[in-house]
Amino acid sequence: MRIPQTGEGEGSASAPGLRLIQGLARGGWQARWLELSSAILVAVVLIICAGQLWTAPLLLGPLLAVPPALAGIGAVTVRRPLGYGAISLLAAVIVALTASGATHWLPVATIVTVVVVTAVSTAGTAITAQKERQIANFISVAEAAQRAVLRPLPRQVGPLEFGVVYLAAAADAKVGGDLYDVATTPYGIRLIIGDVRGKGLGAVEVAADVLGMYREVAHEVHTLAELARRLDAGLARRWGQHEEFVTALLVEIDPTGGRLTMYSCGHPPPILISPEGVTVLEVPAPAPPLGLLTLGDGSGAARSMPFKPNNQLLLYTDGVTEARDGRQVFYPLDERLAVLGAATPAIKSGDSVTLLEMLRDDLLRHAGRPLDDDAALLLIRAPAAWPGPVRASA
Repeated sequence: MRIPQTGEGEGSASAPGLRLIQGLARGGWQARWLELSSAILVAVVLIICAGQLWTAPLLLGPLLAVPPALAGIGAVTVRRPLGYGAISLLAAVIVALTASGATHWLPVATIVTVVVVTAVSTAGTAITAQKERQIANFISVAEAAQRAVLRPLPRQVGPLEFGVVYLAAAADAKVGGDLYDVATTPYGIRLIIGDVRGKGLGAVEVAADVLGMYREVAHEVHTLAELARRLDAGLARRWGQHEEFVTALLVEIDPTGGRLTMYSCGHPPPILISPEGVTVLEVPAPAPPLGLLTLGDGSGAARSMPFKPNNQLLLYTDGVTEARDGRQVFYPLDERLAVLGAATPAIKSGDSVTLLEMLRDDLLRHAGRPLDDDAALLLIRAPAAWPGPVRASA
């Protein structure tokens, strides 16, 4: 909604025609359909009434049915097509009262046409508005459900700093199954990021189940491989064997010594950002996704390495790397990270917020339109120095 500026109030002394022109220039002609059509209709009526200036009759009456038809396009209430129809009908009546000659039947036909078109346009607008309200309600409920599932992550857990960017997909896929969470456990700080097959409320429901199981089991099992097996078994119990599957990456970071361990269940590999550059952390052989874990061998799905001070680890879902531009080229995440890191001193100094914001903007510029799939970016930054092992008190 445009906020009125100084000098645009009702007390302006400008003429009505000038106000109309100024309004069209300031607010756009889309916001002044009713005023514009009224002016056109008045002009049409005046021309017809002055028809004796021409030797041939002016058969412009049927054009009066056009404004109420156009009024229904994009209208959110029935008042706009009704207003157009009322003005057009008034003009048609004036034309009928002034008509004469062989075409005396045309004004009557025009009146009937205006009434019918107005009724149809009004009915269409009412039906469309109702459908849009229903869709808005569904989307609102779905988004609320997803916000409840994806609870905001803390900015800091132990010595680690976190940043998250979540990009909703296009209107027909506004919610989806991207999931992430962090938990402080006796074995270290554990994270999960995953992507449920499909979109919509069904995917959100599966994501909620996986996160619920993760929040319970992450504190109980000793290894990430066992955590993946427990999540896989729970998913099979709730949804049936191999009915649903979730790509997932499990990460564990030792908050004292900075040891990083990960276990990949068919999920895109994380990216390590360090002073040496950008490195994609592949595992020897990813395990199948959760829900399909028993169909493959998970012995090569784990990897462990140091997580040095001030290093950053980027986790993401495939909505990022599968975003395409107008030429159907996928977004080159690791290449863009290297470029952004080299060009931005703030990233080198460890500003994770700046990095995520730049990545988000760069991704949206690459796609040039709303994303076709949900996309999540989760960035973890190591401290300037690890606290070291906790010593037992004497």
